[in-house]
Amino acid sequence: MSDLAWPPFSILRPEGEELSGEQQSDVQAYRLLGLLGAVVVPVFGVLLVAPDPQATDPMWARLGLSALLVGLVGASYTSGAVRRRFAVWARGACYILMAWYCSVATLNGFAGSYDMGLVLLYGILPFAVAIGARSMRPVWWFLGSGLLAGTVGAAFGPVRAAEALPTVGGLATVAFVEGVVIWNQLDARERLERQNDLFRRAQKLANIGAWEYEVSSGEVFWTRQVREIHGLPEDYEPTAEEAVAFYHPEDQPVIQGMIERAIEEEVPFDRELRLGGEALPVGHEQREGRWVRARGTPQIEAGEVTSVRGTFQDITERKAREHVLENEREALRSMYRITADREAGFEEKARRLIDLGREHLGLPYGFLTRITDETQEIVFASGTHPLLQPGESCPLSRSYCRNTIQEDRSLVVQDAVAEGWAGDPAHQTFELGAYVGAQIIVEGELYGTFCFAAEKPREQAFAGRERVFVELMAQWASYELGQRRAKAQLKRQNARLDSFAGLVAHDLRNPLNVATGRLRLAREERAPEEARSHLAAVDRSLSRMDEIIEDVLTLTWGGQDIGPEELSTHGLAAMAEASWDQVGTDQVGTDQNGADKGGAEGATLQFGGACRLRCNAERVQRLLENLFRNAIEHGGDTVTVRVGALSDGFYVEDDGAGFPGDDPEAVFEAGYSSSDEGTGLGLSIVESIAKAHGWSLSATQSEAGGARFEVTGVDVEAVGSAHS
Repeated sequence: MSDLAWPPFSILRPEGEELSGEQQSDVQAYRLLGLLGAVVVPVFGVLLVAPDPQATDPMWARLGLSALLVGLVGASYTSGAVRRRFAVWARGACYILMAWYCSVATLNGFAGSYDMGLVLLYGILPFAVAIGARSMRPVWWFLGSGLLAGTVGAAFGPVRAAEALPTVGGLATVAFVEGVVIWNQLDARERLERQNDLFRRAQKLANIGAWEYEVSSGEVFWTRQVREIHGLPEDYEPTAEEAVAFYHPEDQPVIQGMIERAIEEEVPFDRELRLGGEALPVGHEQREGRWVRARGTPQIEAGEVTSVRGTFQDITERKAREHVLENEREALRSMYRITADREAGFEEKARRLIDLGREHLGLPYGFLTRITDETQEIVFASGTHPLLQPGESCPLSRSYCRNTIQEDRSLVVQDAVAEGWAGDPAHQTFELGAYVGAQIIVEGELYGTFCFAAEKPREQAFAGRERVFVELMAQWASYELGQRRAKAQLKRQNARLDSFAGLVAHDLRNPLNVATGRLRLAREERAPEEARSHLAAVDRSLSRMDEIIEDVLTLTWGGQDIGPEELSTHGLAAMAEASWDQVGTDQVGTDQNGADKGGAEGATLQFGGACRLRCNAERVQRLLENLFRNAIEHGGDTVTVRVGALSDGFYVEDDGAGFPGDDPEAVFEAGYSSSDEGTGLGLSIVESIAKAHGWSLSATQSEAGGARFEVTGVDVEAVGSAHS
């Protein structure tokens, strides 16, 4: 029996959340049958006894059965335990009623009305037993026990078997027919319930329900899922006005107009609308910000619209995703506009990107760091955190960035404490609850990080698209910094090319002009001695030109990177001696202290400690030659040059006049020379050879007041011999 929806029967429906909808329907049906049985049992007793006053049918028994049924129904209103077991107990009452009437019919010899009454009762009660049954088992049990009771009464009661046989046969026939009928009903109900269950599951999965509006009566029907979307109980039945009132005030005229057009013009509709009305039922929870898709189709009979049926789907999550995607697209568009701005510099772009990231991620702090020598320095920042300001620095071991640079992709921390960061030095220093950061890699080397953070944990985990957003910013910074470095390198190369052009245009042209003029004079001179003097001048000019060309080529090719296969271990002293000889010293020996002595008219080479270097010997010898030549050219013929070992390199110093000006590093610029005869490329060549090895070169004043050059970052092996 289905749910009784007629208003007078609503009093029979149980209240309380401990029962499902099906259980409530079963209780309602059994309450109705129990009350009907309580009335029918004594009434039929009077009708059966009236024709035969001698019949054995005590009224007190019938009244007792009525009281039992009334008491059972009454208990179901007062006790939740009774309500939960009410269907089982009601079936038990059916067994009692059947056993009692079978006994009465047996005592009266299955005579007259008792015979028909027994068969009639046997035909009615199985349908009551089948209410709420999920299988045929309770029905078969009841039919079997009733047939057994009738057979036992016929066999052992005060009636001949021949007279009782028709009654037993009638009971068997009823049992067979009812068994088939009820089996078909239960099978059909099971199929229907399975279909309804699948339908409910589909509604639940798609968060969609169905509705209908009856035009003639103005009644509205909602499925369970529609009520769930509205947050209403299962038994809520809305009016047409209330159904419209659930929509947002701005959308109420829209849905009202679409329904009117569907009725009057037979136009179906499909529209996305908002919930959150003002005139809602008492106790209804306001659901603002929720979106639904309302669809309706007019149902036409005899040329008129009788109803409008449709579906009602909660699309709030889809709308939220669309909103997130739109924000993502807008953020990416903003990122593109910022990075593509040709008039803005790197600093301005970085600051604008940091502000964009803070707004998009909902985090108050954004910063770009530079990591050098195990130290994190804030380069650009936005936000009020005192330790996350431009210029602030801390050891890398106390920063979140130390973990960021160890990750293959961006590092995300939604809740630092919950994720085990409470005892970490970074958390103790900055006290950040949420963090996301990505590496900035420039030309294959770590530059720093691009990060965003907050003091409080983040309510939602970082989505994959948010991580990609930060990674894109870091990749932009990597590209931009790489471009800046490439531009600076190109600028230096252009300056070097300008220097080369100056050399070709000036330094080569002068000796070329001298050589050309002298050759012309040599042709005009008649005396061989005077002609030879001109040819000697030509020879010097050509030598000068050869020297310039060699320096240019060395500077051009000597700065190329040196591969591991080109490196080997060589003694510093041996390379220095070979370079000293190449410079053109005319006397080599040792003084009383064991130091090498000699040089052009008295220049001296000394050693202050020996070591072995892993290097390209040919290029290092050229480096030393240029340093020795520079010392002799600027320190005079009696200059003393000293070569010694450092913990991570070596030095070359002299006791000459030192560097002109206040900036010793200026001597490394291509074309710089304090001598009219110099090309200005010697020390620039020295710098290019050092960089090709990956070394660092610096210039400073020696203790004797001359020039001192230090080469560091060298793979050094200390030795005991001064001439190793």
